[in-house]
Amino acid sequence: MFQLLASLLLVSGLVALGWSRLSGNITPQQPLAPVARPFMTQREQAMLAALEHVLPMYRIHAQVAMGALLKVPSVPGRRVIPADWNPFARKIVDFVVEDPTTGRVIALIEIDDRSHDAEKDRERDAMTARAGYRTFRIPAGTGPTVQAVFGVIGHLRDAAPTAAING
Repeated sequence: MFQLLASLLLVSGLVALGWSRLSGNITPQQPLAPVARPFMTQREQAMLAALEHVLPMYRIHAQVAMGALLKVPSVPGRRVIPADWNPFARKIVDFVVEDPTTGRVIALIEIDDRSHDAEKDRERDAMTARAGYRTFRIPAGTGPTVQAVFGVIGHLRDAAPTAAING
């Protein structure tokens, strides 16, 4: 009985393997070639224009990889492992506000939408805050207008160096 069951399993496995090969499921696939996608959504483009209008004294960078802003600290005797950089490695910040005279990051700006998870956003903001960054969120439903953007981040103008404002 055991031999019969083993034989049936073996035959079933071979049939499944043959079927998979015929249907092309097991053959190794080549990676797909990347294709272009829009750099920013229309809302992000409009927000960038409003940010540049409200904060002309700063340089605004769009779609910045968190890996350009964060790094894993060096700890003597400890190697960096993927779990160290995984929390930020593939994340993107919508906008980074930079002081063009010093290169200092003034703020991170995130445009929220209905797909955002408030708890994940809090964790992300806490992570960037531990690194010394302030994050400002433009709430979902906020139109990409100068007035709306000014209401969220207009106070950054007050912190700008006078030379940069008059400059």
